[in-house]
Amino acid sequence: MQLKQISRILVQFSPYTGQARSAREFLARVTSRPAQSTNPDCEVQARVRVKGDPFVEIEYDNKQVTRIDTADLTIQEILLQVQSRAEEMDTMQKLKAAGLGSQQLDSSWHRHLGKETATVGKIDFVPRQA
Repeated sequence: MQLKQISRILVQFSPYTGQARSAREFLARVTSRPAQSTNPDCEVQARVRVKGDPFVEIEYDNKQVTRIDTADLTIQEILLQVQSRAEEMDTMQKLKAAGLGSQQLDSSWHRHLGKETATVGKIDFVPRQA
């Protein structure tokens, strides 16, 4: 598991319910040595509660926070959600570094039609389908 683009992870679960299995597995994976080596600055917290539904809260480097209710999810589904968002952010960061982050495309077609604006639209990242 890669922790790139993630600044903080909070995992909350109750040890007395069967719904907490995927949250506990996620906690084990993000605290593993290989995962921690991908981002040593990522803060991982575990909150054990007697009551309450299990969830994972992820704060990314851009300060966006995502909360994933894990009661009905498998570990693979949780990992897919977290990793796809982190990959999307990494790609957007690379595009910005290359000067393509929020540019608008120039279109000679609009000029041919006599329109004032020469923009087609913004470049948006569409996450790939698994």
